[in-house]
Amino acid sequence: MAKIITYINEKGGVGKTSVCFNSAWYLAENGERVLMIDMDGQKANLTFFAGIDQYDNLKTMVHVLKHDGDITETVLEVTANLDIVPATAEVSSIGMESKVSKFRKALKSLDDFYDYIFIDVSPTPNWSHYLSLSVSDFAVVVMLPDLASLEGNKGVFETVEEITETTNPNLKIAGILMNKAVSRTVLAKQVLEMAEEMAQENNTRVFDTKIRNAVVLSENISNNEGVTSYSPKSPASDDVRDFVKELEKAVAE
Repeated sequence: MAKIITYINEKGGVGKTSVCFNSAWYLAENGERVLMIDMDGQKANLTFFAGIDQYDNLKTMVHVLKHDGDITETVLEVTANLDIVPATAEVSSIGMESKVSKFRKALKSLDDFYDYIFIDVSPTPNWSHYLSLSVSDFAVVVMLPDLASLEGNKGVFETVEEITETTNPNLKIAGILMNKAVSRTVLAKQVLEMAEEMAQENNTRVFDTKIRNAVVLSENISNNEGVTSYSPKSPASDDVRDFVKELEKAVAE
C-alpha cells in the first residue's frame, strides 16, 4: 500500500518543492516506486523541476477531480521508478466541487503501482491543502529558520487539526523539517527551539536532519535531476539521504 505524504507550509519560499523532488528522486534511486503529484497551480515548480513542458493539452489533477478522468492518463515518467502527475495554471481552478472521495479513490487505484505518493501543494492555503491533507497518511512541514516560517507552521497545524476532526482522522504529521538551515545565528537557534516546542505540543517531532543551504540545490534543478544523482558526494546529498532515512522510519511507526 502506497504511503501518501503531503509536503506543506503556509509560507512561500521555504523550499518544500525542492525537498519533495529530491526526496522522491532518492527513494526512486533506491528502488522504491514513487509518484509525485503537483497540486500547485500557481507555480507548478514540481512539474518544472521534473523537466515536463507545460503544453496546452497536459492532463493534470483537474482531469481527475473535475472531469472524472482516469488518473493513470495523467501520469508521466520522470526517470526509472519516478513518475509525476503534473500541474498547469488550471490546477488553481480546483475548488470545493472536487470531492475528497474522488481523490481518495483515484489514489487507491494506484496502490499496486507505487510505494510512495508525494503531494506538493501551493504555499497559499486553498482547496489543494484541504484535498491533499484529506487523502494523505502524513504531512511533512518544511520551514526555514525564521519567524515567518514558524507562523506558517501554526496555520498548518490548525488545518491538520480540522482535517483530522472531519475528513481524515488518520492523518499524522511526520515531522517538521528545517531547510536551508544555519546554526551560527542566535535567531536560528531560537527558531529551532520554538519549532521543537511547537512539535511537542502537536505530538510530532523536528527531524534531526537539517538540510543545509547549498548552491548545488539550485544547480541540480536546472538539470532536472535529483541532487543525490547530480552531486552524490555533496553535503547536500548527505542531508537528503539522512532526511529520507528519518522519514521512512517516521512513516513506518
